[in-house]
Amino acid sequence: MADTPEGEEGPARPPATDLFPIVAVGGSAGSLRAFQALLEGLPADADLAIVIVSHQEADRPSVLAEILGRSTRMPVTQVVEGERVERGHVYLSAPGRYMTLQDGKFHLAEGVERGRPPLPVDYFMRALAHDQRSRVVGVVVSGTGSDGTLGLAAIRSEAGLTLAESPEEAEFTGMPANAIAAGVVDVVSSVPKLVERIVAHSQRARVPQPPGEAPRATDVLERVLELVAARTGHDFSGYKRGTLQRRIERRLHLHELRDLAGYLQFIEQHPEELDALRRDWLIGVSGFFRDPEAFQVLEAALFERVRQRPDGSTFRVWVPGCANGQEAYSIAILLLEATEKLGKGVDIRVFATDLDDAAIDAARAGRYPEGIAADVSQERLRRFFVIEDRHFVVKKDVRERVVFAVQNLLRDPPFTRMDLISCRNLLIYLQNDTQKRVVPLFHYSLNPDGLLFLGSSETLLGFDELFEPVSRERKIFRRKETRRAQFAPSEWALKSPGAQLRGPAALETKRERVDLAEVMRRQLAERYAPPALIVDEQGSVEQIHGRTGEYLEPAPGHPTLGVLEMARNGLRAPLTSAMREVTRSAARSVEREARVRTNGGYRQVRVRVAKLGDGRLGRPLYLVTFEPTPEPAPAAPPPPASSEAEPSPSDRVGQLQAELSASREDQQSTIEELQAANEELASANEEVQSVNEELQSTNEELQTSKEETQSLNEELHTVNAELQAKVMSLEQANDDLRNLMDSTGIAIVFGDESLRVKRFTPAARTIVPLIATDVGRPLGDIKMSLEYPDLLAEAEKVLHTLIPSYREVRASSGSWYAVEVRPYRTARNTIEGVSIAFIDITRTKRAELAAAVAQAFENDVVQAVREPLLVLDSGLRVLRANRSFCRAFRVEPKDLEGRLVFQLGNGEWDIPRLRELLERLLPENSSFDDSEVDHEFPSIGRRIMVLNARRIERTAGGAEMILLAVEDVTETRLRSEVTRE
Repeated sequence: MADTPEGEEGPARPPATDLFPIVAVGGSAGSLRAFQALLEGLPADADLAIVIVSHQEADRPSVLAEILGRSTRMPVTQVVEGERVERGHVYLSAPGRYMTLQDGKFHLAEGVERGRPPLPVDYFMRALAHDQRSRVVGVVVSGTGSDGTLGLAAIRSEAGLTLAESPEEAEFTGMPANAIAAGVVDVVSSVPKLVERIVAHSQRARVPQPPGEAPRATDVLERVLELVAARTGHDFSGYKRGTLQRRIERRLHLHELRDLAGYLQFIEQHPEELDALRRDWLIGVSGFFRDPEAFQVLEAALFERVRQRPDGSTFRVWVPGCANGQEAYSIAILLLEATEKLGKGVDIRVFATDLDDAAIDAARAGRYPEGIAADVSQERLRRFFVIEDRHFVVKKDVRERVVFAVQNLLRDPPFTRMDLISCRNLLIYLQNDTQKRVVPLFHYSLNPDGLLFLGSSETLLGFDELFEPVSRERKIFRRKETRRAQFAPSEWALKSPGAQLRGPAALETKRERVDLAEVMRRQLAERYAPPALIVDEQGSVEQIHGRTGEYLEPAPGHPTLGVLEMARNGLRAPLTSAMREVTRSAARSVEREARVRTNGGYRQVRVRVAKLGDGRLGRPLYLVTFEPTPEPAPAAPPPPASSEAEPSPSDRVGQLQAELSASREDQQSTIEELQAANEELASANEEVQSVNEELQSTNEELQTSKEETQSLNEELHTVNAELQAKVMSLEQANDDLRNLMDSTGIAIVFGDESLRVKRFTPAARTIVPLIATDVGRPLGDIKMSLEYPDLLAEAEKVLHTLIPSYREVRASSGSWYAVEVRPYRTARNTIEGVSIAFIDITRTKRAELAAAVAQAFENDVVQAVREPLLVLDSGLRVLRANRSFCRAFRVEPKDLEGRLVFQLGNGEWDIPRLRELLERLLPENSSFDDSEVDHEFPSIGRRIMVLNARRIERTAGGAEMILLAVEDVTETRLRSEVTRE
């Protein structure tokens, strides 16, 4: 049954997180594409959270978040301890760590132990199902192994949705195929189709039920109960309604139906849905050593019970509701360990029953996914399991002690004389009145002081007078004796739910047509054919014809159908000889004469063994016939004697001698047969032992190699995915670099350590005549159009000194280039050649030349002016002063250039009128003319000056400058003043 109760059956606990689905996606090797396809198909505003769990090594940095981040607009992050899950996010499991979810928060556990298979998907899905219950969607995609199978089973047991990628679509089929084979997958399809189901499921989860749905749900449930009982014969009326209702809602969502009325209509159109619903109602999930603390207490109790049992006794266990048998095998393992430790010869018999015939078939096989390694210790795995194709199979010595059978606990007769009954998490699904009928049944089935083992959420419902606690906390009880019987077997079927289904039914019988030819053949065979048998190679009887009692009789001891064991005295030796000859030779038939002791006398018989040559039989079979032959005539008639007269001594001696002779022949034949068989067995045993040792050694080596190969394969696929992502990034960077170099038009030639051409940009062809086949040629063999004959020597110098080189050279075409040679440095900071960049500076050179010419022209003009002249920049600093200015105002040229005009002559030129003209008037106008300034210079006296200024640009697009012309009119003005006076 289910590992934990659901709904009202379980202990109350607050919701772990806001009500939105959490999708757990599991995969291993080759699952990257499936992860990307799933994220690409999900809308960015999907009302759900995605948790991706994959197999990753702990000691390797993971780039999975970076890779998957390109496939979705949702945030993709790696889980950290204590982080709360939020809708609209994608979470990745931490490499090499187990992960759980509790109350909506992630928790990281230690990684997998060495020697155990990594099972992070099972580990997380089981924890997620326990925390979130029906809000979980489990998805298994491409991957190897069986990780995820038990996780999906746990999700399905809590009424969650389980999906798997179609094996035909998956790169690696192991994980989805194993989950599908285990019957725990609801939908199998391609990843895009699965995304559609996930989105639809999340949308339905947010739609509230319409008003008035509850009353109709009750009516629908009762109708469905009737339909299931009519089709399957199983009555679930004793089950809790809440459990059944939630399972119906799960089926409704699974078929994408809108309401319960639509589900009823769907059932009418698809009756097979009732079979699927019945399987869902059974909730067939179990686990090995579930609730380890409880099993520790049970182990101690069983150990004490076995210690008190005498050798040769039988310890009987009943496990009702066994599901897939894991709990039954767990108890059998505990009892086997106890008998081995105590050295007790106690026979163990475990009877495991369930209503689900498919679960019983799976339990009999004893084959479980590798996920059980999380629940079973390494020592027990080695002792009680064998590994077959990444599955653990229960060994034969354990399976032989467990008997599985289909049984309806509420209807069929119970097992009796039990020493232990383990019924865990079955009662919680039953209504209270039904539980109160089952508890007395368990009391009836147990031996005095027998043990009852219940689930953590189950109680005795007030039947304390029937049981006393061994451990009330772990729900282990001991049977008590009572004066009044609490259970009446005769009334059980009458009170059981669905008892009406067991009543006599009017079965219609069909008349068979009589085959007269067959009747005639049968009559002729019975009248004329001798007694005969059909046997196989081992002498086991397959068919008997006629009366063979005169030749065969059952051997004492355990019943057997071996013809040699049943042969009467005198018949065994010739029959053995005939059987041996016909099976080992090419003869079609062999005959032997025999004298058989029967009914106090002897009878002569001819034994004939013939091969059956009908090819339709499929295996070798033999026909053995017994034909009586007449006795040889006596030499003289026997003396008359009455029937009551004693035989004469001579007759008695002859009879004894005949019997002795027949016995000796039988004994000799048996001895020969035994010796031959012993020799063959000894030889076969030696061969088998040798082969077994070789196979065991080979199996261990293959298993180790398989695990190593699998681990390496998964790691290689992860590395391959990362390398593909890096290659894509490198291609993108290469494209960006190529477009950058093409757009800049810079000519660059890359050379290796031997100064051979390694790569070049398209622009380099205008300077160096290069073609694609020149890659690998020495740079010295390529003729360049530059006036730079020592370029190769300069490159060698840079390669050895690692000091960049820069030179401006002229091409034969008249163009100018700046040639920059630098070491070629890799990302690992190693030097693997040089890079030579050719930058076209022709326009710059021409501009410099024009500026130089303009500068020379400018200097000549300034010096040629006879009046004092200053050339100022836009900041009113002196750029140049002509010789006339220096003579007139008695200053040196070196004391003028670069100084602010108002600071000339130690501040003599800080003239208010000049400042007004230059700072206010000139910025508003491009010039001013004939502005007179009268100023007293401390060094040269009073000067009356007429100032003219022009604001001009030095060159096209160049800086601004100001020409300030100073005309000294002091003498003219003073002379004029004297004349006026």
